Order: sequence, then structure tokens, then C-alpha cells
Amino acid sequence: MSQQDNPLAQYGIKSVSLPMFFNYSNQTDASSHFTKETYRLLSAYKGLKLKNGYRPEADAVLIGIIKSPEKISLTTQPNNLRFAQNRAANAIGSTREKFYIPGTTDISLYLHVILIKKPSDQELMLLQSGIGDQIKASSRIIFNELIPLRGQYAREVFDNSSTSDAVSVTATQNAGIQRKVIRNLSEQAAISIRDLILYAF
Repeated sequence: MSQQDNPLAQYGIKSVSLPMFFNYSNQTDASSHFTKETYRLLSAYKGLKLKNGYRPEADAVLIGIIKSPEKISLTTQPNNLRFAQNRAANAIGSTREKFYIPGTTDISLYLHVILIKKPSDQELMLLQSGIGDQIKASSRIIFNELIPLRGQYAREVFDNSSTSDAVSVTATQNAGIQRKVIRNLSEQAAISIRDLILYAF
């Protein structure tokens, strides 16, 4: 990091409360990764005290809300389709249509992030609502931004076939790969929050 001093000192902010990010997305276990990476990155600033959870005595609260399209099919979109070879041709017969598997999958999420000084309970509820991202920055709302996050992973297929244009689906580890992409997106999100703090003013 090029700057180690507290960049929020100009706003009279010496301590920030960092509650667990809200996960309004269709991707499970995302909030812990996003909260952890943001805490880790911001804790490097000298003169800025980070407090776990919601602490009303802190100078400001950093709210993070992870969002996604409503449908999983829009959150995770397959690409680079490949023909999947049928491993049981004799049992199923020759009338079955060909089917395809994706070579890669794109993941699209959004992070709604707000930094507000000494919010009331009503303000916190409003910012966490469906219209929270439409509230403009003010003397107390340092920033209120919606950050798009994009990731991609190659779907892991163990290919035992001898042909080059078909793959045999025998085992996958795609759930683990997808979780790794979510962790990578949480790192991207933390960097974006840091950049908001450093360069958005």
C-alpha cells in the first residue's frame, strides 16, 4: 500500500466499526470472506482503529451488503460449451439428444458499501433497504457506492475420452472452485473499498 496513514482523519474519523457484511446474494458463505478481507486490508492504516461488529461508540460504521441478480442463472452464466460424451450409450440408446457442459462459468456479484458517521438505528435500516444505494453522500455519509464484481472459473472435468471434441463427465470439483472464486471476489472488493477511501475524495 502506498499510503499507511489514516486517510479518513480529514473527516474526523479515527475509528471505524465493521459489522459482518450482509449477504443478500444467492451465494452462501460470502459474507465472512468479504468482511475478513476488508478488515485485513484496512487494518494496515496507522491511526485508524477498526472495531469488530457494530460499535455505536466508533466514529463511523462501514456497512457492506453483497448482492446478486435474483436468479442463479443470471449470477453464474456458463460459457464455452462442450459436447459431453455419453458414457452409457448401450443403456440409453441412440435417440437421446446431445447435451453440453460449460467450459467456463462467469460469476457476477455487487457490493453495496456505505461509510457513515454515527448513524442512528433508523438510518442503518434505511441504508440496508432496497433504496439504500440511492441515498446521496453528505457530510455524514462519506461514500455510498455499488461496486460490480466479476469473476470466472474453468469448470474442472476429468477427461478419459480419446476424442478431442468430446469429454467424459466422470468427476467434478466445481463447488470448491466456485468457493475459491468467491474468495477472490472478496479480495477485489476489499481493494475497491480501499481505493474508494484513498481516491474518491
